[in-house]
Amino acid sequence: MPRPAGRPEDPEDLMTAGDAARILDLSSDMVRLLAREGRLEAAVQSVSGVRLFRRADVERLAAQRAQRAIERAHGRTRRGRP
Repeated sequence: MPRPAGRPEDPEDLMTAGDAARILDLSSDMVRLLAREGRLEAAVQSVSGVRLFRRADVERLAAQRAQRAIERAHGRTRRGRP
């Protein structure tokens, strides 16, 4: 979700790809791939390419991944069919 223009990011709400990877139980490289694919938006990216992610976005993605894992464990797919 985009922030209103002119509102700076709270540093406490930002995390590196490594921090996001720990929450998502993925590698840092996979977090960067998710960012390149647009599945996880980088809140800030430096000139050298370092991305920082919003904690809320990372936690939202983690919850979505957990829900999909539960659905797979119960034999349901995204479309609700076994």
